[in-house]
Parts: sequence; C-alpha cells; structure tokens
Amino acid sequence: MTNASALTRFSSENEEESEGHSPVKPERNLLAAVLARAICDAFGTAHCERHVVRSARQWLFGKLTPKRPFSFAWVALHLDLDPIQLQRTLRTYEDAPEEIQERLTLLR
Repeated sequence: MTNASALTRFSSENEEESEGHSPVKPERNLLAAVLARAICDAFGTAHCERHVVRSARQWLFGKLTPKRPFSFAWVALHLDLDPIQLQRTLRTYEDAPEEIQERLTLLR
C-alpha cells in the first residue's frame, strides 16, 4: 500500500467516525437556517419587500408536501419537527406578534 492510498483510507475512516459521533450535521444546520429565514421573513419587523413576506408565508402555510424536497413539510420532518403542529404554532403568532418578536431574536 502506498502512502497516498494509506492516507486516503485513514482519512475516510476518520470522516466516517467523526460523522457518526458528531451531534450536529451541516445539512441539519442548513435546513434549520432555511426554516429560520422563512420565519424571520414572514413575521420579522425588518422591512422586507411584500413579495418576500408573501413567499415566506406561502411556503410556511401552504399545502404540506412532505415528499417534495425543500418544501416546508420536508424541512420540518428532517428537523424532527411535526409540520402540522409547527404550522399551528406559527399561526398563533399572527394573533400575538410581540411573542414572535421575542422568539425571533433567538433565531438571529
């Protein structure tokens, strides 16, 4: 075995080990960021263009399509969240905007 192939084999084994023991996966962070951005766009106080707010709300409250990659339901399920319950919770924020503002600061 050459040094290069031994190094490649060693690196691959270490990557597999570290991925198996890593509590946080980069893919999960990406999905969490997508969800957080949509929530901030839909409910935040930042001056977003109307079409951004509308698109975020359509994504959050649209028909649940859990098999469609990167749909709201798909993202929620990959984050171990119940999309139906999450939609219900987000809808309650429309009636209590001050409560969502407090929680949005945790997402930033």
